[in-house]
Amino acid sequence: MVSHVQAPKRRWLAYVRAGAVWILGIVALAALLEFLAPDLSYALKDRAHEWLTSRAGKPFRIAVGAKTGSAYRVAATLNRHLAARAGYELELVGDSVPGSGIQKLSREDERADLAMASSADDVGGGKAVVGLARLDSQFFFVIVPSGSAVREIRDLAGPVNPGTRDGDAPPTLGERVLDYYGLIAPPADGGGRVSIVRPEKGNVADFESGHNVAETRTQALSSELIGNILRTGAYRLVPIRDGEALARSIPGTSAGLIPAGVFGPERRAPAEPVPTLVTSQLLLARADLPARVVRDVLEIVYDPSFLREVGYDVSEESGRELAGWPLHPAAEAFYHRNDPVTADRLGRLSFVASVVAALFAIPPVVAHFRRHERIRRQRRRLGEELSALQTIRARIEAAADLSVAESLIREADDLLSRAELDGAEELLDVEGLASLRSLHQVCWRALEHRRGALGHALQPRAV
Repeated sequence: MVSHVQAPKRRWLAYVRAGAVWILGIVALAALLEFLAPDLSYALKDRAHEWLTSRAGKPFRIAVGAKTGSAYRVAATLNRHLAARAGYELELVGDSVPGSGIQKLSREDERADLAMASSADDVGGGKAVVGLARLDSQFFFVIVPSGSAVREIRDLAGPVNPGTRDGDAPPTLGERVLDYYGLIAPPADGGGRVSIVRPEKGNVADFESGHNVAETRTQALSSELIGNILRTGAYRLVPIRDGEALARSIPGTSAGLIPAGVFGPERRAPAEPVPTLVTSQLLLARADLPARVVRDVLEIVYDPSFLREVGYDVSEESGRELAGWPLHPAAEAFYHRNDPVTADRLGRLSFVASVVAALFAIPPVVAHFRRHERIRRQRRRLGEELSALQTIRARIEAAADLSVAESLIREADDLLSRAELDGAEELLDVEGLASLRSLHQVCWRALEHRRGALGHALQPRAV
């Protein structure tokens, strides 16, 4: 017989089994979550990773290049909106940190978390660099003084400023265009017609000092930098008439036109459409940038007030086209958040719902099974005890000696006592105990009857 002191232990084991079932279910769900709900799986892992690798309040950094460029202006505007809506700002990383925007994303020391880049930039950074949004079209401007004899880019000669870059950074778009036309030859070949110079005092000041005779810039049509140069009429744009061939040579570019009069209204600048190259301004990021930052940034990028302030015409449809860059997982989820529900997604949701329902159904099923098993054991135990009492009753009724009958009733008392303890341990139910008590009373009545019968038989005969 099992002692009643083991009942708490059995209950504790039952709780352990139930907990193990829940834990196994959760582990199974976590293992399948990547397939069943990839966005949710990524969000959970991203949140856990951010919590485990806390940066102790350090701000996220965005590489923007020179302060005079459109990238800096867009990033500064983004910062103002972030401060107002999300309560934090990005640290703007300019030319003081060496390397291009993509290089600053790839490095581990003084790295950037986001970067403004061009679709014409050399792809680098491997899987560590991903895309967030294509912001706007950028046009390649070749600027010369209005009195220059240059009519097309092939005519360039002398010092040309193709934009600034660090020594180990990839060539600028201006350098790549000049190299395409063979205007900058290696020193071993005697050099080319064009010598590369970098900015010194500023755009107009460098022209006036003779530091350069031409310069190239990649800017948006809304660029104040280009507008300020062309406003006085002292400078003009040089056309690039080989845009289609040049675009095939320089990935990430396409042929396009700078509209006439786009830099008015003081004067019609340019006087007529200017053929040139077009690139895209891209917002890139590290793949480990937290999803919450990605969502905050993208919600602002597509906010009409932000687009109106920076002068961009961008939609989510065009913004997800990133010239071959893979999307950040959080950006992928952002762009597809309003997609219609597909049969595949419905199937996954249905499967998830079935798994969750199964997890919640397991404990009741286990409890139901355990209850039926307990009832079955109770009935078996009750049958054994009832059979034992029936045997005792029959033996009492057949006893030829009163002492034998009394020893049998003590067995019945012991049996009922054990049954009471079994009831406390739930080995017998209330109805079973009542049946045993009733049959135990029958045994006592049998003893009383047997006492009377044996007593009558022992009385002497009357003479």
